[in-house]
Amino acid sequence: MSKSKNEIEPIFRSTFDPVTDGDGFLINQKNLISQEVSGNSLLVLRTSKSSTNNTKAAKDIFNLKLPGALEMTNGDNDSKCFWISPDEFWVLLKPNHKMEIEGKLASLPTGVSISDNSGAYGILEFTGDQTNNLLARWMSYDIEDSLKDGKAVSTTFGQAPVFVYRHKQSLFMMVRHSFSHYVAGLLKDSAKRL
Repeated sequence: MSKSKNEIEPIFRSTFDPVTDGDGFLINQKNLISQEVSGNSLLVLRTSKSSTNNTKAAKDIFNLKLPGALEMTNGDNDSKCFWISPDEFWVLLKPNHKMEIEGKLASLPTGVSISDNSGAYGILEFTGDQTNNLLARWMSYDIEDSLKDGKAVSTTFGQAPVFVYRHKQSLFMMVRHSFSHYVAGLLKDSAKRL
């Protein structure tokens, strides 16, 4: 007899877990550390033609201000909002914050929608003086001069589409789950050559 849908429990795995070491590092060497940031939720906010409704939805649901083109904004509980296109924003939330906002979703204005895309991306955090040298080998975007704190862009890493942003002293790369092993392989190989 098969189990009912109510008895199935999902198993949550991190995107980069199979390729990190026992301490969770993808790369851990002098002047360069890369590790996965896990446990966050990624919500896609699709906006309407009404800027008033869009601003209201971002404020009421997430307590965030919508960013301008190629920018990001920060909100409560270390939440972040990224501009993706004129009518699409990504909202990155800590796990407890996602649960807080679920009750507010019923009040979305007409034409505004939210979808949960949490399982589609993994996030790598890079710190250290060699970060720019490592990423420049495979990235088409000039992160050293053009990617300042508070800026966020879609680009490619090798042949993989990625989304990168800088926050304080760290650089973050969001990678689609289907490209995670490809990107991890390029990063590990390139780190050996630094």
